[in-house]
Parts: sequence; structure tokens; C-alpha cells
Amino acid sequence: MLKQRLITGPLLSIVLIAMIAFDAKIEGCTLSCGTCIPNGLLIAILAALAAPLAAIELCSIAASVGARCSTPVLIITMEAWIAAIYLMPANTSSTNVMATMATIIICSMALSVISLAKGKELRGVFTGAAVTVATSSYIAMGFGLLLLIRKDHSAWWIFGIIAIIKMCDTGAFFVGSIIGRHKLIPWISPGKTWEGLIGGLLTAGITAVFLAMASEKWLPMEPHISMQTAFGIGVLFGFLGQAGDLIMSVFKRDSGLKDASSVLPGLGGVLDVLDSLLLVGPAAFWLLS
Repeated sequence: MLKQRLITGPLLSIVLIAMIAFDAKIEGCTLSCGTCIPNGLLIAILAALAAPLAAIELCSIAASVGARCSTPVLIITMEAWIAAIYLMPANTSSTNVMATMATIIICSMALSVISLAKGKELRGVFTGAAVTVATSSYIAMGFGLLLLIRKDHSAWWIFGIIAIIKMCDTGAFFVGSIIGRHKLIPWISPGKTWEGLIGGLLTAGITAVFLAMASEKWLPMEPHISMQTAFGIGVLFGFLGQAGDLIMSVFKRDSGLKDASSVLPGLGGVLDVLDSLLLVGPAAFWLLS
């Protein structure tokens, strides 16, 4: 397990760094047809590609607890959220933003009911429709807030947010493995300890400090963040990342699954990688936008 994680983790990191570097490089470039490439295009494409995998995993979790769920409708809803968040102009009125959100929610609910009821089996239709609307919103909008940050900031800030969260995971894992004695919430995640949590939060804070120093040197156009503020933001992001991971653990524990899937050897599924980002998205948007 650890061996697979040590292989898959670095490979994913390399792919992510390469994609973010290329996304930053093409920022502001103009195509031969005269169209300017919008900020965060590659990150939006990555989100759109990850959505179907996340939807399949969500439906698997739902099925394990006896909830019917329409995978196609879940995929369509998640893609609609991602497209709306990324493509909506910054000057869109608040009325139109709310109307767009309402339209997606209403259409998702209606499509779910139609899809689940077409087989003339009505038991579980309400639950399945509610699961589709709620989970698609939670996953897609949590990640979508990072796309909103990318519209106004360098792609490397997205890398920084992810790096803080994942370094917290890494610090928590190794500190917990070495000196972890006191279980954090054993009925949800038996492997997590208070020692690991503290180690992870300190790692996240230190990582944020180094990233703030790097941003000041190599990204002078970005807002300045003091070392004390950076450390506090790192600890906050680390804490929210751990909380997001625990929320997904509750879902998986309820369904009797250890991992959302096995698509990423050693790491589990797409949701096992994205779960810690979901609660960080809102905090990062309001703090950094």
C-alpha cells in the first residue's frame, strides 16, 4: 500500500505541476483566430475530465447504502456546474448568477426523477434525486471555487493551495505513523491521531510560509502575504483539508467502503484525492480573492 502510494503520489504531482506550468505559460496567449486563451483553461479541462470518474464513485457509494442514483444525470450536473462557474463572465449580475444556479439545481432534480422513474420503479426516487443534486453540488462547486481563484490569480497559487493541503496530509501520515498514540476520531478514521493532526497542521503552516516567500520573489504581481498570515492560512487550510477528508470518510464508512475506488493505486479513487480540497475551496476564495 505504502509502496504504491509512494509511486502514484509523485507521478500525480509531476502531472499536476506540468499542467499548472503549461496553464501559466499559455495565460493571455492569443490563437491564430484572434481568440485569447482564458485563464485556467487546462485546470478547467482537468476538472471536466475528473467529473465523470467522481460521479461513478459517488453512485457506487450511494448504491452501497441502498440509494438509487443516475450516473449520467450526476455527470451532466457536475459538468454543468463546472462549465457555469468557469465560463460565466466576471461582470455577470448577481440576479443572473442566482438564476443560473437555480436552473442547474431544478434541471438536475427533474432529470434525476425522470431517469429513476422511467423503469416504473418509484421506490427510492426522491432519495436518489436528492443525492444527485446534493453530491454534485458539493463536489463540483467545492472544486469550482478554485477555478474562480484562478481567474484572478496565477496558476501557481492553485498549486500552492493544493501543496499546502497535501503536505498537511503527508505530515499527518508520517508523524502519526511514528509517534501517533491518541486516536482522533476512531469510529470514522481509525488511522488518524491527534499527534498526526498537529504534525500535519505544522507542516501545512511551514509550507505556506515558504510558498509566500516564493510568491513574493517570483510572483511580484500577486498580493503580498506576511509570514505570520501565511502560517495562519496554512494551518487553516490544513485543518479544513483534514475535515474534508473526514467528511468523505463518513460517506465511505456508511457505505462500507474503504476507498471510493481503486483507479489510483495506493491512493484510492478520485474522491479520495479531491476530498480534502472541497472545504478549502470556499475559505481560499474569500481569503485570496
